[in-house]
Amino acid sequence: MLNTLRLGLYQIFFLTKTPASAAVNESVELAKKIRGKGGGGFVNAILRSAIREKETIPYPDERQDPAVHIAIIQSHPLWLVQRWIEELGVEETVKICVANNRIPALTLRTNTLKIRREGLIEKLTEKGLISAPTPSSGDGILLKNGPPVSELPFLKEGLFVIQDEASQLITLVLDPKPGEKILDACAAPGGKTTHIAQRMENLGEIYAFDLRQEKLKQIEEGCQRLGIRIVRTTIGDAVNTLPVPGEIKFDRVLADVPCSGFGTLRRNPDLKWRREKEDLKRLSQLQLSILKNLSGYVSEGGLLVYSTCTVFHEENEDVVERFLSEHRAFKLDSLVEVLPGKCHFFIKNGYFKTFPPADELDGFFAARLRRTS
Repeated sequence: MLNTLRLGLYQIFFLTKTPASAAVNESVELAKKIRGKGGGGFVNAILRSAIREKETIPYPDERQDPAVHIAIIQSHPLWLVQRWIEELGVEETVKICVANNRIPALTLRTNTLKIRREGLIEKLTEKGLISAPTPSSGDGILLKNGPPVSELPFLKEGLFVIQDEASQLITLVLDPKPGEKILDACAAPGGKTTHIAQRMENLGEIYAFDLRQEKLKQIEEGCQRLGIRIVRTTIGDAVNTLPVPGEIKFDRVLADVPCSGFGTLRRNPDLKWRREKEDLKRLSQLQLSILKNLSGYVSEGGLLVYSTCTVFHEENEDVVERFLSEHRAFKLDSLVEVLPGKCHFFIKNGYFKTFPPADELDGFFAARLRRTS
């Protein structure tokens, strides 16, 4: 019943093409199926009352309690709003919440094994689609007012994948080279795995691990569509010993760890209601365990890249600093040489960091760690 009311109220308050009377009638019929005639009458009374009092509903006063006001008006958990106000102030918090509620542009990553970005833009233009190169990623394309993903041309042919620009830049931080051995320990759904293969020009070896076979199947299907031949998929838990052949050490290891995902709320709006602030501590412990375990697979002089799609220091800087304090063989490596000059403003205190809406990207974090001994 509660969800029936929510559906009806949402249509009344936010949908412009659905008449209020239709919203009430459909909700009443749905309630009757659940609770009979009495349920229908209950829903009818509440929704019609909402229509009458729609313009007079009192909202929390912004001056008296800005956190509650923003949480209600912008539909964000109160604890999240309170934290951003404490760290960034009221004005910035409003900007962040507004941006989280906007549908972002669709971002493509050109499959450079099959086509150049300019060539793909030309083909999209021929199909009547408006696209433009992304400002920071050399492989990215912004698609404006495109069709549903299932109807996108050239997707099945493997000319591109859908991947946010900030996510594409993580591969630049890793900076893979042709012929190397690379470990991607939390690889599904495979966006970064396949991008790494592209940058390696399909030369070398990538060992891609994840916990479940169905997730690995996603990676395998993506590789097949894109024409990638150098990825080996295997079930493995990044917290524990991974089933790698012999005593292999890797030139580069990507630890794209499970995280709270608070950098991607504009793409995953329900996520903010499924996460609690207590999750940050729990996840940070998991992330540190993964980082410690994966450090053992890095060759001397090799690189370990830690990345998340969240914006909170508990899961980002704190994890890296705790790891470095316990693992003296690793040092924070410079990003200046691997990120193009136009991306240098994403480098903050030696880390790669993006934060919507200031950067017009999803919120990502990465640290590049080199094994010195």
